[in-house]
Amino acid sequence: MIRTIRSRMKRESTPRILILGLDNAGKTTILRKLEGEDSAAAAPEGPTQGFNVKTLALGQGRQGKFCDLGGQRTLRDFWKDYYESTDCLMFVVDSSDQRRLDEAHETFKEVIDALPRVPILVLANKQDLATAKEHSVIAEVLELVECRDRRWEILPCSAKTGTGLEEGLSWIMTVCK
Repeated sequence: MIRTIRSRMKRESTPRILILGLDNAGKTTILRKLEGEDSAAAAPEGPTQGFNVKTLALGQGRQGKFCDLGGQRTLRDFWKDYYESTDCLMFVVDSSDQRRLDEAHETFKEVIDALPRVPILVLANKQDLATAKEHSVIAEVLELVECRDRRWEILPCSAKTGTGLEEGLSWIMTVCK
């Protein structure tokens, strides 16, 4: 009975999208770009030292609450405090940072283990850079095919240009009904 009431309330409320990834992956820049800021204004003074929360339009009159958490190693222990009531995970990977892909994989595995059945949108960011790995390579590194207990999608994107972000919002809208 209580589970049914909570389920009904959850459907009627604004979906909560948690934005996670390593520091310097582009999480805050993506959030600011989705908010409509230009790429010059989207460059923060440094890494996020906590969190940013924005309510953004998903399209068709719907909104989503986006929670962008700092990705420094010292802040990752606090991520679990935000897991409750997460409707979708947006995991951002710096596709051009080859040396940190293993760290991104380990962090990703820890997060998805703590968020069972939550849909995942992986954004393979920085595709505008010549050193960026294809999103299919990022999918292999993260072992996305192993995520059989949930819906997932991986999209190439550039927070700087905005490429791929609208497609990501569309996907989130379909899974957060």
